Amino acid sequence: MPDDPSTPTQPGPSAENTEPDTPPVAPVTRPRRGLSPVWIIPIIAALLGGWLAVKHFSEKGPEVTVQFETAEGIIAGKTPVLCRNVNIGTVSKVELTDDIKNVWVYLDMTREADKLLRSDTQIWVVKPRYGGSGISGLGTIVSGSYLELQPGVKKQPQHKFLGLENPPVTPPGVPGLHVKLVAEAAGGVNPGSSIIYKGISVGKIESRHFYPENGQVIFDAFINGDYAKLVSKETQFWNASGIDLQVGASGFALRSGTLETLISGGVTFSEPDKDHGPPTAAKDGASYTLFDSYAEATRVKINPTLPYLLLFAGSVRGLASDAPVEFRGIRIGTVIGVSFRYLPDDAEHRVPVLIKLDPTLLIDLPADDFKETRTYIAKNVEKGLRASLKTGNLLTGQLYVDLDFVKDAPPATVAELRGYHVLPTMSAGLDQLEEKLSAILDKVKALPLEATVQNANDLLAQFKGVAQHLDTLLAAKDTQALPTELRGDLAELQKTLAGYNSKSDFYQGLSGTLRQLNDTLQSLRGLTETLERKPNSLIFGKPGPVPPPKGSQ
Repeated sequence: MPDDPSTPTQPGPSAENTEPDTPPVAPVTRPRRGLSPVWIIPIIAALLGGWLAVKHFSEKGPEVTVQFETAEGIIAGKTPVLCRNVNIGTVSKVELTDDIKNVWVYLDMTREADKLLRSDTQIWVVKPRYGGSGISGLGTIVSGSYLELQPGVKKQPQHKFLGLENPPVTPPGVPGLHVKLVAEAAGGVNPGSSIIYKGISVGKIESRHFYPENGQVIFDAFINGDYAKLVSKETQFWNASGIDLQVGASGFALRSGTLETLISGGVTFSEPDKDHGPPTAAKDGASYTLFDSYAEATRVKINPTLPYLLLFAGSVRGLASDAPVEFRGIRIGTVIGVSFRYLPDDAEHRVPVLIKLDPTLLIDLPADDFKETRTYIAKNVEKGLRASLKTGNLLTGQLYVDLDFVKDAPPATVAELRGYHVLPTMSAGLDQLEEKLSAILDKVKALPLEATVQNANDLLAQFKGVAQHLDTLLAAKDTQALPTELRGDLAELQKTLAGYNSKSDFYQGLSGTLRQLNDTLQSLRGLTETLERKPNSLIFGKPGPVPPPKGSQ
């Protein structure tokens, strides 16, 4: 029966497999190895990276955004942020604003900077500058520009700021007085200009703003705390920049500030007035007028509201608008204008001058009570009150209007022309002097002095002829035939006429007197001709010779 293939067959012994069975190989057991040295470096690197990451996030402060007009001198990743020369951050990114008019500067700040970021914190770019406060930022020429942060003092935190284009003049929190100065023009005063009091710098001008809608310039000024008590409600501020030269009816007035104000401009203010009681302390943020000069600040404050018209027959050269109107040296009004348009149809072509008076300086009545004031002035006009032009200074020729009582003045009243009340006027000053001199010279011309001199010369000639004839007669021989009495009379006459000959003292004195009188007449004639050609030559002198043109032979 065939073998079943599924039934295993057992090998039998054969001649080819006669070796004994090989025992099984036992497994080799080795000890387990530690961590491979290859992993030490990655592990250390991972630990170091984790530590740096933890340190970075633990020290990382807030991100601050600052807006500037331009990013000049700012480099992302390099420009540091300093606070009193301590690094508190770095510029991380710079990009344009949506309207492409400004730039956003992003700052990565340290955790210590978080307490410095308040609503009044100030940030600006430090770079070389020259301004009213002097030269600054020269160190950045070598080290490069950086951002300076001035910590705020308020409690409200803030992380978005508007950067300053210029360094702040006064840091926040400094004790002192902040005031506003309002001026019609800047006048050389800039941010950083000093505020001077008696030659000592007591504050600074912080900022300057111009408002086109009203044409005013407003300065933000700061007075140091030690000097804030010098500023009261009645204090007057004025521009002390440069040299102030005033030329007016009162003459010349020259004032200048310190060397600092001459170079960079400055402001000064008046002393407290203690004569009218203790001054009222100024409030923080108070507003003051900044006058152009000391003369304007100390000018008597008048309120001219009462108009009058003056008509002058002579020249008004030297009378300017804003010239004073005075009564016996006290200013009571102002000249508003000089123009023919006030009275264009005047038959005598007189020069109209419009003035305004301050009623409160004339009588003790309200400023708006014109009726009583006009009545008061009209009564005084009937008593001789007249207006005239007088010279305030002979060198400058500036004129002013003088109101005063004139003795024996012709009768006059206050007239009304084209809606103006017209005050009577009279000539005065140089015009009056010219009139008096002209009258004197007319009288001198009317005197027959030249005829008198000629008659005196003829009389001397006759005396001389008679004396010579008598000498001839007495020397003749036929005089012996004359009677004795006649001969005696002729001898006496000869002695008398001897005193009138050309060698006598009387003749010499009379001749000298006549020569002096003739010279005087010649001088008067020359003076008359000069005054007719140039009436003011009596004061300013005769016009000198005109120098030849430069370069002529």
